[in-house]
Amino acid sequence: MTIFSAVFGKRLSLRRNLIFNIVTALSICIGIAAIVMISEFFEHLETNLENALIAEAYEVAGQIDPEEKDLGLNLDGLRFSGAEGIYRYTIFEDSGAMLAGGERYDHLPLLLKSLRPGRTAKITMPSGRIGVILRAPVEGQDFYILVTTSKAETESKKLPELLHEIEEQIQWILLGIVTVIVAAVLAARRSLKPLDTISRQAHDIGPNTTRQRLSVERLPAEIVPLVAAVNGAFDRLEQGYKAQREFSSNVAHEVRTPLAVLRSSIDRIEDAELRKGLTEDIQRLDQMFEQLIDLSRAESLGPTLFEPVNLHDIAVREATERASSAIRSGKMLAVTGDTDAMVMGHLGLLSIALGNLVRNALNYSPEGTEVEIEVLSGPPGWRVLDRGIGVPEKIKEGLFERFNRGEDSYGKIQGSGIGLAIVKSVAEAHGAVVDISDRDGGGSVFSFRFNA
Repeated sequence: MTIFSAVFGKRLSLRRNLIFNIVTALSICIGIAAIVMISEFFEHLETNLENALIAEAYEVAGQIDPEEKDLGLNLDGLRFSGAEGIYRYTIFEDSGAMLAGGERYDHLPLLLKSLRPGRTAKITMPSGRIGVILRAPVEGQDFYILVTTSKAETESKKLPELLHEIEEQIQWILLGIVTVIVAAVLAARRSLKPLDTISRQAHDIGPNTTRQRLSVERLPAEIVPLVAAVNGAFDRLEQGYKAQREFSSNVAHEVRTPLAVLRSSIDRIEDAELRKGLTEDIQRLDQMFEQLIDLSRAESLGPTLFEPVNLHDIAVREATERASSAIRSGKMLAVTGDTDAMVMGHLGLLSIALGNLVRNALNYSPEGTEVEIEVLSGPPGWRVLDRGIGVPEKIKEGLFERFNRGEDSYGKIQGSGIGLAIVKSVAEAHGAVVDISDRDGGGSVFSFRFNA
């Protein structure tokens, strides 16, 4: 997982969608705020420009001296006589006649009547220049001072001033962007935290914890109906699972009595060959129902029944019990590996699981070969190695399912197809895993490994 995925979530994940939506919403808000701020900035520039023109007008008014030549002003200066410079000044007398400068304003007479002494008015010249006219009383006389500037020059300065403002505030802008992203990530994590909790709860629900349900505590109201529906599905699955388990167990127990009666009847048959064949059939049926009971016990096993067990002791016990039958069929059994591999588990069911693996190996091993039980320590477990015909790749994955039987080299199907299903159920109850691999030199390796 990349750092980006760890922070923002995987592609198409709810976390990434939440963060994207939050960032989008905040970005839109920031965009609107930026537009408003830029608008305010330009409006502020207009106000500043008007104030600057008024200040220039008052400065000129302060220099006027009616007793001096040219009113005490330098009328040859560029601001009075030329088109250059930022500002241009024009002075009118009370009658509207021009005293200095070169700007003409045809509507001046009307403006003079409405403008009170000491007040200013903003005007737009026919040439497109903008300006301010001030009515300034000086020593009993009224002078009208017109100060104008080029609108094009003003507009050309707006963008540089805006960029200058942005440069001065860039650290705050970056801080705002980082704050938005961090806030989005934290908000998404906080919003999804209840979902992480129920995800862990769902992960812990398994065959041995069928009564556990997802908690609706502190969940968003929108999620509660979904969790309630999932809990309802768990209830129905538990009922079906329990009914199936009880059915298998009940059938196995109920059939034992008729089998005992049938066995007693078979023993009275005088034909030895027929009696032997029927007895073998009864033994296979008895074994199958015994395995059904074992499977039911394995599926209902809980960790509260676990105790420390030595895997080597179990291996030795199983090898000892099956040694005589293995020798009669011309095969050998050996126990190797660690002698002190300890785990927490159910002694009886672990013995059944290993016994099924050993019996399966003996059934499929040719005469004159050895079946090895290797005790593992890191992680703890067993490996049962045989020199049989091996297991084709196409059936390995399903071999531990119920009633799935392998075929020997002669095309005969042996067993009930329950033994390896019991091994898998016992493994799952202990948090262990089982698998099949090919053995170097021929044969198979059945592994039963606990989590380290």
